[in-house]
Amino acid sequence: MLQDIQIGFLGYGRFGAAFAALMDERGYPWRAWDPVAAVPEAHATADADALVTSSNLIVIAVPVSSFETVLRDLRPKLSARHRVMDVCSVKQGPCKLMDEILGTDIGHVGCHPLFGPLSIARAEPLRTVLCPSELHPETARLVRVLFESLGSEVREQEPSSHDRYMALTHAMAFFIARGLLDLGVDKDLHWAPPSFAALAASIAAVRSDAGHLFNAIQLENPYAAATRQGLIESLTLIDQRLSKAPDHGASMTEMNIPDFGQPTPALREVREHIDELDHELIALLQRRSELSARAGHAKRAVGSPVLDPGREVELMRQRGDWAEQSGLPSDVVQAIFRQIMAMSRRVQV
Repeated sequence: MLQDIQIGFLGYGRFGAAFAALMDERGYPWRAWDPVAAVPEAHATADADALVTSSNLIVIAVPVSSFETVLRDLRPKLSARHRVMDVCSVKQGPCKLMDEILGTDIGHVGCHPLFGPLSIARAEPLRTVLCPSELHPETARLVRVLFESLGSEVREQEPSSHDRYMALTHAMAFFIARGLLDLGVDKDLHWAPPSFAALAASIAAVRSDAGHLFNAIQLENPYAAATRQGLIESLTLIDQRLSKAPDHGASMTEMNIPDFGQPTPALREVREHIDELDHELIALLQRRSELSARAGHAKRAVGSPVLDPGREVELMRQRGDWAEQSGLPSDVVQAIFRQIMAMSRRVQV
């Protein structure tokens, strides 16, 4: 299904470039055009017409505020051999526009990759939401296979369901993180408690993403405003209840966070924490393996040897030093890393 695919990126900003790099790693041929951003010479086209001529799957990777203009300009250049997918973070508007402008003649599907340059660089798990058009189920199947071949988990949703869920999750995470940024809490998080870790990750995401993404998920999602208002009302009510407390020692049963189960015995709790940590370690090993494979690809691209014994020696020495600094036996930690290095070699060669 993918053997004849020729991918064209209309837009080569931060996400477009990161997404194209994923395609490159999997060996998919691609070209790109952007009136502003620099595209690598080997993949660049002179203009949008040349991009359409050399591609049969067009990825529109532009800010949602520009999507309608770009789509209308693109439409006269397309023929029945083309398929179109968007990567906007909201779906109702773009999907409706594609149905209206591309209609039954041009296959199209709405997509929201739930990853970006930062998560790709960290080799975090990839997840993608598809919003298929009833007019073009075959295009949805093709794009599903494409994302799955990139290692992405794929879920299908109606555009309205997607936007409601993103208003409650994506938009609110960015809204809260932006508020915390404005309070200055990002200055030094070294001594922040573990409970703040998820918020710290949201702050990092807000800081790294382009400004138009924050604006898009707040202003272009039709459900975000009502969700923000609901959150503000809930927080205001909590603040009012706390302000009415007679003193700090007073019992406020109604403010307790619900307890969803009886306290577990100490040993069971420790074992549960160990299981959680082991699960995280395995996920980290998977991400490290992905990065090692990516490093091998990069080395081959410039003609460098994949195996680098000198770097491996330095890596083992450094990991031993880190172990000692953390109060761990360096020889044991180095033995663990020897096995990790063996796994890395396996995915690179």
